[in-house]
Amino acid sequence: MTNLGETLKRLRKERRWTQEELAEQLNVSRSQISKWENGSLLPDVQSLEKLCQLFDVSADFLLGGETRQRELLREVTDMYGTADVHETVLAALDYLLHNHEMSEAVYALAKLPDKKRKHVETMIVTIVKECSELM
Repeated sequence: MTNLGETLKRLRKERRWTQEELAEQLNVSRSQISKWENGSLLPDVQSLEKLCQLFDVSADFLLGGETRQRELLREVTDMYGTADVHETVLAALDYLLHNHEMSEAVYALAKLPDKKRKHVETMIVTIVKECSELM
């Protein structure tokens, strides 16, 4: 279980924000963000609420009471009305959430015409399979 500071830092870095950029969005000082991340200070209730809204996560998740996969499952359930999601799908979503360049590439891939997309998908699957066999 991670603590608030670790979770906050990870969420901030996933979005490629500096502490200064996050501080501006929350209307607090950069040093306050630093103290939250290193665990020497906890955010007040209003700041915690703003963090939850900004990162679109629950307070339970920010405070370490809910794992990333449980949070993802909750979000998928809310969005699609089903909790019938395979563990590999959650792992893939988590990977994409942590890798913005890959997320953008997958989004661009999804917008390609079917024929082009199928060719690219075939190449990607082949490359990944070959790389995993080398390990």
